Amino acid sequence: MEPLAIVTRDGYIESIHYGYICVVNSSSHVLYNLGDLNTKIFLRSSAKPIQAIPLIQSGAAHEFNFSNKEIAIACASHSGQKIHQETVEGILNKLDLNESNLHCGIMTPYNDDENKKLISSGKSPSVFHCSCSGKHSAMLALAKFRGFSIDDYESIKNPIQQEIIKTVAAFTDEDPNSIPTGIDGCGAPIYLMSMNKIALSYARLVMHSQTEESPYYHACKTVFDSMTQFPDMVAGDNEFCTELMKITKNKLIGKVGSEAVYCIGIKEGSLGICIKIADGNERAIYPVVIHTLKELGILSNHEFNSLKHWYNPVLKNNLNEVVGKILPTFSLNLKTQKPLSLGAKYQ
Repeated sequence: MEPLAIVTRDGYIESIHYGYICVVNSSSHVLYNLGDLNTKIFLRSSAKPIQAIPLIQSGAAHEFNFSNKEIAIACASHSGQKIHQETVEGILNKLDLNESNLHCGIMTPYNDDENKKLISSGKSPSVFHCSCSGKHSAMLALAKFRGFSIDDYESIKNPIQQEIIKTVAAFTDEDPNSIPTGIDGCGAPIYLMSMNKIALSYARLVMHSQTEESPYYHACKTVFDSMTQFPDMVAGDNEFCTELMKITKNKLIGKVGSEAVYCIGIKEGSLGICIKIADGNERAIYPVVIHTLKELGILSNHEFNSLKHWYNPVLKNNLNEVVGKILPTFSLNLKTQKPLSLGAKYQ
């Protein structure tokens, strides 16, 4: 682990966030890494773009006439806005299914405006508000297309989950039978993998999306194009993933996962990046993501300036006074980062 970001209060270091960064190309060559690249983490929702590939590769997306907007929400951790709810409901209508078939669970929408509307209406949240409902509707489509049970589509024992894990294995050079799995917050399987293999999966996704002779070309190009054409579907208003892809305009895809995981696939050079904040605190992940892209020379000055409010977010007290900042502190070119001490003055 290396120190990646600090929290300051009146110029003094109050907290330090440690973590890992790995940057690889599609040949599995590690270009940069901070921390042990063999450290294993759960992908969480960063897995969704890879999990969506079998939907397209199988022919299910074609059979059920999925639009790119619907593919985008299959890759999403959406914020529960009306457009997200309607898109997921539209997918279920195509499948002749309804909300009772979704096994993702119910959660409060994390879009503030939508949550306020829900409270003022006196209505309860539904499965359509769940940030993973797009992924689950895609899994239902794959199960229905294959003729497998839709009653336990989210179970690791269901053949569609085995199909998905084989795709994950193909993109990471792993044995599908040797990948440890857990249960994600939405009830679907999630994979425990090393940082370099996770980064490789994103490098492979963007590589296949640009390689017409690849058997994965159509599926990966569809995922990449869907996420970059409809970034609003991937997260929502004022959300980092949406803003990053809007501002960078077709350069990359980015997807956050719970417990402060972030993965990026960069078109130029077919690079994959995996970042993990060890303590799972999301407040540190976005400054670290932007600093990583800045150090790699991916962001133009205009793009960087457009994302600056995510780069050094300020901390305010109850009186709305600025009392501190979150600051990235690392360099990709240094294997050992400068030592940091709590309570030290930070220049």
